[in-house]
Amino acid sequence: MVRNRLRMAIEAARRDAAERRRRADEAARAYEAFVARVATPAFRAMATVLKAEGIPFEVMSPAGGVRLAPARSRDQGIELALDTSVDPPRPTITTTVRRGSHGTARERPVKGDVPIDELTEDDVIEMLLEELGPWLA
Repeated sequence: MVRNRLRMAIEAARRDAAERRRRADEAARAYEAFVARVATPAFRAMATVLKAEGIPFEVMSPAGGVRLAPARSRDQGIELALDTSVDPPRPTITTTVRRGSHGTARERPVKGDVPIDELTEDDVIEMLLEELGPWLA
């Protein structure tokens, strides 16, 4: 009886793990398309407008993401990456701000639990506007 229950628990754990891997693979494919088609163009558009307003920012493309950083301080900025520590994985931004020797980093999803393939350029721009506050003052 114990052995049968253990076997059933092992089978259920294997099925759950396989399902998590499938969701992670789907999320990685959707995220790659999202970065290429939605996020990178939105980050570039924001950098262009910031530069036109006299606030020079640059866009960088670290592996698997995109980053908007002040031209003079590349250790700060707003970076988009896929958070695989949650199930299902989701796009997360990390905002790093430094003032003198003090720094803060804040991490949050782009737009709550909205699926990757439903995120829009407006969602990304709204998130960037929310996170840019420290550099606009």
